[in-house]
Amino acid sequence: MSKFDLRDISDRLTSSRDTEALVHEFLGYLQAVHPDWRASLAFYEVSRDSLVSLYQRAGHRLVRRDINLAVDDLPPRLVRKFFHPSAFFNPDGRRHLLAHVLGSSPAYQPDPIEAPGLVSLTATANWQACVCLPLADAEDILALLVVVSERRGAFAGRVVADLIPVKSMAALALAQHLHRAGCERGRADGAPAPAAAEFQDRIRRLDAHSQKLEQDNRSKARKLDELAEEVEQLDKNSTQYQHELERVKAVLYALEEQSAAATQHLTTAYSELDTTQSRAAELQRTVGFMKDVFQVITQEHDQVALPATLVQWMCEHFQIERCSLMLLDSPRETLSIAAQHGIDPAVADKVRVRVGQGISGWVARNRKPLFVRVREEAESPLHTDQDAYNSDSFICVPLTYKDRTCGVLNLSNKREGEAFDEFDLDRAVLIGSIIAMTLGSQEMLRRAASATWA
Repeated sequence: MSKFDLRDISDRLTSSRDTEALVHEFLGYLQAVHPDWRASLAFYEVSRDSLVSLYQRAGHRLVRRDINLAVDDLPPRLVRKFFHPSAFFNPDGRRHLLAHVLGSSPAYQPDPIEAPGLVSLTATANWQACVCLPLADAEDILALLVVVSERRGAFAGRVVADLIPVKSMAALALAQHLHRAGCERGRADGAPAPAAAEFQDRIRRLDAHSQKLEQDNRSKARKLDELAEEVEQLDKNSTQYQHELERVKAVLYALEEQSAAATQHLTTAYSELDTTQSRAAELQRTVGFMKDVFQVITQEHDQVALPATLVQWMCEHFQIERCSLMLLDSPRETLSIAAQHGIDPAVADKVRVRVGQGISGWVARNRKPLFVRVREEAESPLHTDQDAYNSDSFICVPLTYKDRTCGVLNLSNKREGEAFDEFDLDRAVLIGSIIAMTLGSQEMLRRAASATWA
């Protein structure tokens, strides 16, 4: 049973008056529950891509120390896990979804050989066990929590699992304090509203301006009608009245053009908002799916059947008609289908692909994903005589664990012949990573069992 009282820590963090009080309470709570732990919290500044301040407990006091530790100076695996995940493509400035999911990865336990890269962040240099956890607000990392212990094996899987909810509550409370402090500074300095508020305000101003122009247009039209009637009554052939009439028409035409321009701006703004909402919905689908997957993984499950289950779930959840999970044989020279969806079993059992051969073999050898939207982007995939593809779009990602390739994941035939997009690639990479970790852990268990019996 967990030693952490979530209600107690929630009440403590909620009642903290400011950021430093929250950090003081959080670090003290961890060390009170586990006296052999020594915790420190390093705040991250994205503009400098560095950890800039470090908080530690010295008895009952909170000690703050300014540091300037660039993220690139941290252990490379820690950087890739939390700060700079590898991007396989150049998405024109769009931050990769992998950064969102891996940025909130549960925990990272460094190897002893990585201790020199963490020496400025740990409360003691002679630690035997260490765990690093990010405190994040959505996709933005706020701080890095580093907990060490002189007791070997202090952070077993169960301990880390119990620590993650406490870390999440601290991240939420810290984000609220930082947001509140940012709003107060903004009001004091006269800072502009956030981008989303400015965007909505712009839409409201354009809408109001369009309505005003429309009212002016109707008003001018009524005046024009009145003037025309007056001209007709006085003298239809009067040059003076004719000139006045032409002038009013020109003004009316200019107002109509302004109204049309304002309407066009408003239409564009609504189109941009609709696009943003669509992207947010896709991200929400991905996050919801990954939450379900991680919930299953954290509970007791059949590790052998998990890869095939994940393949089936992904196909059903995202309407993918064909998917195959290909694994390397023991000499690691040939790929064969271990799990599939939408492929004739008789065909799947016969498929054998050498490493370096075809699309799957190329991906397995180079450890790089292949994402093709249309035929012109790459050579056509190798088809069998019994295959039935509804489009030329496909995705193939490698399954790697600890720098070793164990197979590939192939996706094709999206619903109604639609082309795959970047969101599908992100989902395939995430599922591939989970399958690779599952297969890698199974192989490690087999090796450990073999060594024990030997």
